[in-house]
Amino acid sequence: MARNVGVYRSLQSVSGVGLTIFALACAERGSGIFGNLADEQDREWFYRILELAWDVPVGEADENELVEVVEEFQERAESLDPDEPDSKDFYALQSAMLAVNTIAVHLNPSPMRTETSGQTLETLLGDFDFRLSGQRAVIVRSGEAELPVGRLQQMEQTAQSATLQAVVTLTDQDRVTREFLDNIREICRPVRDEIAAGTVSVAELAGWETHST
Repeated sequence: MARNVGVYRSLQSVSGVGLTIFALACAERGSGIFGNLADEQDREWFYRILELAWDVPVGEADENELVEVVEEFQERAESLDPDEPDSKDFYALQSAMLAVNTIAVHLNPSPMRTETSGQTLETLLGDFDFRLSGQRAVIVRSGEAELPVGRLQQMEQTAQSATLQAVVTLTDQDRVTREFLDNIREICRPVRDEIAAGTVSVAELAGWETHST
């Protein structure tokens, strides 16, 4: 499947705050996966982290709490690490990682770390697209033609491009307002909802139990 390489390449010229916002938007859209696959206790934990992450770009989050969240997630992820790479728990854990990675990007800004958020969500959605089309993901070897991008992954790629464009047009990428963030979140919601609906469809095919967001 073709990746959003142009967008990821452009992250090299984005400020630390801009990188955080990019990762944050991925986490918001990816929450449609976690919200449907995780149980109630884990959803409460995840949404607390996601809301905390939305406070980060405007400087309203406590730095010590952010460090604690990353450390807590690392410990929790080790105990929850699913055995099967295509299981319900695997997708839930990977989508939860997106919110934590936003905080990690803030603490240690890195285009590569930010790209991890985009690549992770693309991978999850690419697999969903294959499942929904009645196929399974396959390995494309060097020199072979890339497989076409499915609907959910294409939506995510377009959303990533829109987020990047919004960030680079800021007069000062290191100073953002709550109004700007609220607008970014609002733009993410339709894609998040489509991802949530796709998650439910995949779960039905796989026989997984889902939970309403």
